[in-house]
Amino acid sequence: GAALGLKRKKSPAFVYNLMSDGELGEGSTWEAAMSAVQHRLGNLVCLVDFNDQQADGRTTDALARVPEEAKWAAFGWHVLSCDGHDFEDLQRTIQAGHARRGTGQPTVVLMKTEMGKGVDFMEGTHKWHGIAPSDEQLELALGQLESSLEDY
Repeated sequence: GAALGLKRKKSPAFVYNLMSDGELGEGSTWEAAMSAVQHRLGNLVCLVDFNDQQADGRTTDALARVPEEAKWAAFGWHVLSCDGHDFEDLQRTIQAGHARRGTGQPTVVLMKTEMGKGVDFMEGTHKWHGIAPSDEQLELALGQLESSLEDY
């Protein structure tokens, strides 16, 4: 709705929608995706976090997946993908989506990520989805993340 309103006002602004791979199992998500194509919302960039995790396990265990790039393309979207942990790659990819503004085609950026990346006891598991660490775990996690930022 926001992207359509901005388009009608001839605003140069973009609308960004951030979602997870788990949300792609919802029918309303695909209804919105079809609507964006119908209204030629070239000012819409949807960022999808693909970490294959949701609150109770792997996303792919809950719902079989078809190749996501092909599915989005079949719905009429311009499809880009990147490493969601590489901020330079992510920035380049979003800018590539911006460059397509005049096409009237919405863009989806499929970001491959790893849940809990950089924290050894959180990485790759759904068990920390919505769970707060203890004070001791928080201190350990922040220390590990700080160390990984030094390499960046």
